[in-house]
Parts: sequence; structure tokens; C-alpha cells
Amino acid sequence: MEKIAKKSLSLIILFLFIALVSESWSVEKSKSKFNNSSVKSFNEALTIAKKEKKKIVINIYADWCIWCKKMDKDVFPDVNVQKELNKNFVFFRMNGESNALIEYDGRKFTHAQFVKAFGIRGFPATLFLNYDSKPITVLPGYVDASMFVNVLKYIAEEAYLRVNFDEFLKQKK
Repeated sequence: MEKIAKKSLSLIILFLFIALVSESWSVEKSKSKFNNSSVKSFNEALTIAKKEKKKIVINIYADWCIWCKKMDKDVFPDVNVQKELNKNFVFFRMNGESNALIEYDGRKFTHAQFVKAFGIRGFPATLFLNYDSKPITVLPGYVDASMFVNVLKYIAEEAYLRVNFDEFLKQKK
């Protein structure tokens, strides 16, 4: 009986180890899709946006944030999200708790200071800037892929200058 208990315990431990490793691998795999962006720095994103006259989408995340990881896994890889991002935006990811320095509007900020300057108090958040780096809006929290595509279109088409988001959605139907 003791041998069976030891074998069962060993199998349970092995199963848990495999589950943990595979989950870790899938999170790393989903993260890598967004770390391979050709945009390597915030200042580079601003420069490209200005040159190409594209708006900027800044995905603000924290390493510990479960909803941030869910956006990495389910939202950003979505074909329609990728299509809108590639067509109309410069995409940049920013760790909202980092002490890395950036320059914005003639001032130096850590990522954490920059995030606070825009009133962002939770993660994830998405900051939209014009090609000239002026703020458009902040979208707080997790948004599923289909709604995120609508938000991207609302910003890309500059519909925010004419109608509120609910009206925009009604017009799209």
C-alpha cells in the first residue's frame, strides 16, 4: 500500500511540474510576440510616428498583472488587432513600474512617472497619442479583441473628434 501511495504522489508531482512548465512556456511564448517589435524604444516610437504620420498605441503593463498577460495572449495576437495596429499605428509596450528613463515633451521621466503623469493608476492601460505625441486618450483595463479593434478604428478614423464611442459603434452596425 505504501508503494502505491509513493507512486501516486510521484505521479502527482510529475503532473504538476509538467503543467507548471507548459504554462510558463505558453506565457513566455505569448510575450515574445510583442517583444520582437521593430520599435525598441519609446523615443524611436515617437520618431517613427512623426515620420509616418501614424498615431501611437502604448500598451502599459506590469510584470505581475494577470490581465496584462491575458491581453498579450488573447488580444494583441488577434489577426484583426494586428491588421489595425500595423496599418494605422506605431505600437510600443511600456512596463508601467519600470525606472527606465524616457524623454517626453522636453522632460525626462521614468516609465512609472510617465504613467502617473497621465493619471494611470492600474494595469493594463492603453495610451493613445497623436503622431505629434500629443495625448488622445487613455483606455483603462482589459478589453477583448473584438472591442479593441473597434477602439483602434475609432482612434484611427479620428471619430473621437465627431462622436462619442457609443455613437460610433451604432454607426458601424
